[in-house]
Amino acid sequence: MTLISRAPVRISFGGGGTDLASYYERHGGMVISASINKYFYTILEMREDDRIQIISSDLQLSQTVRDFYDLRLGQGLDIPVSVIKHFNIQRGMNLFMASEVPPGTGLGSSGTVCVNLVNLFNELEHMKMSKQQIAETAYKIGHDDLGMPIGKQDEYAASFGGLNVFHFTKEGVKVEPLELSHEIRKRLEEDIMLFFTGRTRDSSNILFSQDRGGKEDREEVVQSLHNIKSLGFEIKDAISEGDLRKFGKLMARAWENKKRLAKGISNERIDRFYNTAMDNGAIGAKLTGAGGGGFLMLFCEKPHQKAVRDALSAQGLKQMDFKFDMHGAKIIGGD
Repeated sequence: MTLISRAPVRISFGGGGTDLASYYERHGGMVISASINKYFYTILEMREDDRIQIISSDLQLSQTVRDFYDLRLGQGLDIPVSVIKHFNIQRGMNLFMASEVPPGTGLGSSGTVCVNLVNLFNELEHMKMSKQQIAETAYKIGHDDLGMPIGKQDEYAASFGGLNVFHFTKEGVKVEPLELSHEIRKRLEEDIMLFFTGRTRDSSNILFSQDRGGKEDREEVVQSLHNIKSLGFEIKDAISEGDLRKFGKLMARAWENKKRLAKGISNERIDRFYNTAMDNGAIGAKLTGAGGGGFLMLFCEKPHQKAVRDALSAQGLKQMDFKFDMHGAKIIGGD
């Protein structure tokens, strides 16, 4: 038996950081985001013996063991190992994983990996889990089982797909699809630009620092998250009303607050890219994800896009084209 699954990564428009439990369990959080058509793929082939082989093309790692009981954490493939253990799949398999974007680029790839694998084994075991259950299971594996300092937005975006407002509370997560006209959605898609800064990063230190700041009620961290959440609701309204220039300006304000959450979110190099984009006509800019590297996301209207593209290309950045993904995690093949 063979199954092929995919799940999308995401870009976040506003509210990022308020999806950590240290914040939303006390104050409630919200994130507005869009899944994009850059995918994480997994091919599962069941074997006739008990051997388990896991291969990651992106990490250039592999693990082959005699059977389920020999699976070990700490060898760079903790997410697939933990998902297999969570579902208690005590059968032989070949698991091949590959992505269209590098890991550590701020597009939610770790959450996407986990969602994709949960959805894959959900299909294998005929469990008929809902998108919400898939997202929550992936979050539990990452946060509880592996102790990763993660929020919930990545898992929900990968599972649901589309453009959504996610509301996070201690009681649960509410998913609010962002209803846009075709014209507004097309303009939003065309006027957002993504540039790879050329550097991946491990967001753990940044997220641990932010999470600790929330737990300790550090005034600067908590107030910045309050501001980010408030701006998130303004961003939602601006996009819904089709006032995309306002959205771009709000995104720039949210980035200024984001930089106050922890050391390492920005640096001299990133600030230079940001200023170059703004000087050449971008209305708003921010780094995707926790910060420190990855993709620079801009809101830039068409008349200025060539100038921005040329200026950033001269500094070594590469643009990545994309479309919105409206489907989320899905099985795309098998026999």
